[in-house]
Amino acid sequence: MSDLRANAARYTPDEALQLLFPRQELLLQLRRLRVAASVRTRGMLAGRRRSATLGSSMEFADYRAYVPGDDIRCLDWNVYGRTGKAYIRQYWDEQELSLQLVLDASRSMTHFGDGDSNKWHYALRLAASVGYTALGSDDRVAVNMLQPGQSGASLPFLHGRASAVKLMSFLSDFWRSDWERDRSEGMVGGKRTRRQGEPAEPAHYKGRQAAGNEPHTQVELDMFSMFQAQCGYMRPGATWLFTDAWFESGIKETLLMLAGKRQHTVLVHLLSPKEQHPRLDGELLLIDSELRSGKEAAVSRRLLHDYDAALASYKQELAALCSELGAVYLFADTGKPVENAIAEWIRIPGALSRQ
Repeated sequence: MSDLRANAARYTPDEALQLLFPRQELLLQLRRLRVAASVRTRGMLAGRRRSATLGSSMEFADYRAYVPGDDIRCLDWNVYGRTGKAYIRQYWDEQELSLQLVLDASRSMTHFGDGDSNKWHYALRLAASVGYTALGSDDRVAVNMLQPGQSGASLPFLHGRASAVKLMSFLSDFWRSDWERDRSEGMVGGKRTRRQGEPAEPAHYKGRQAAGNEPHTQVELDMFSMFQAQCGYMRPGATWLFTDAWFESGIKETLLMLAGKRQHTVLVHLLSPKEQHPRLDGELLLIDSELRSGKEAAVSRRLLHDYDAALASYKQELAALCSELGAVYLFADTGKPVENAIAEWIRIPGALSRQ
């Protein structure tokens, strides 16, 4: 897949804001929220998060015996009056959370959906919302793009609400995707019907599954390979992964790796209305949006019923896997406004919370 920014139009800050927040009243709501995290932070700057170390916040941590040289202002005189022993009150330090936003930029993400239900645009808007929330809470935010077959683009850690302009500018650079370019080839939603006289395999898809292309195919269909190659060192913090989860393997391994890196992991599973409720019928040539290979299928009501059951089962499997590995599973229907998704996530432990 080509770099999503290869043909990107540069947007002004106001244009980027309008793209990512078409309803800008959402910004006011996000300022009253914070990104949840189950791990104690180990940041480098002061913030609003309980750290793994002790410091000078107002949140009590523990007592320890007085040692000559300690600041007597930290003595708990009530304990001394009751026991005659000197104890120092200790408080948790407060530092910033390191939050990484990881977006799956594979072809299946950039194909499905028209207009506001476009999965890729929806993922960018969700990432902008979560990132803006974190920056407003004095947390640090970085972005990584998982792009098959190459090293993905990344944005180094930002800090402070004033850095939101850089975040919006970076995300808006990826607004134009392969999905839009493929519309001119007759591929909308990663599939198309065969026109009369058209060969079973379109010319520009020939050879995609040749033996020499197998390593490239594996990279595209395995999340762990992509993640391991493109996301480097992670300090303990939080990782939000935005994906449609259309991978043959690697999701469990990715979640395990993030748990090993002491990440509070949130898996945001995005699906478009066309994927959830496909309206197809008859003899069709379906094109795999990842491999660009075609398969003929006779789509019937029974087949669509089986698809609905398989999709529901897959969503349950993902939710169960996240629960098992200590991650948070969030589902996002791109047919609904972003504001609806944010409102739902406030009620889910481990996602977003009110300050």
